[in-house]
Amino acid sequence: MAKLEACDALVLQFPLWWFGMPAIMKGWVDRVFAAGRVYGGGKWYDHGAFAGKRAICSVTIGGPASMYTRDGLNGPIDEILFPINHGMLAFTGFSVLPAFLVHGPARMSNAERKNAIARWSAHILKLGSVAPIEYPKLSEFDPSTWSAQSPQHGAR
Repeated sequence: MAKLEACDALVLQFPLWWFGMPAIMKGWVDRVFAAGRVYGGGKWYDHGAFAGKRAICSVTIGGPASMYTRDGLNGPIDEILFPINHGMLAFTGFSVLPAFLVHGPARMSNAERKNAIARWSAHILKLGSVAPIEYPKLSEFDPSTWSAQSPQHGAR
């Protein structure tokens, strides 16, 4: 917890595993993001314990990018990662950055792999300037009903 509380940015690096993070990583989140200390009692979303910190998922994916689009076989990657980005990271207060994706690393040539590592190296150095994903703020909702107070938040 001390390391997590001291960090400016959390990087979750994992392979996409059955449309989510591997069970061992989910278990880590379940144990470390503890009720009471990390969330609950008014600590959630933009009032969460990790407000002011950034988080990013760096994900390796077995299939090609074309499979993870609106018209792709597996659907949009942003929707697949929503339970992690919104339900774990944003819920606990992190400003969540768009995921860094590497498709088909097991089928890459050495040159392609070096290129992916170079892209990641460049990306990680600019994490402080990457715009986070926009999620609704608690202030936009009526706490007595938890429904949106304004028409700008239609169906999600």
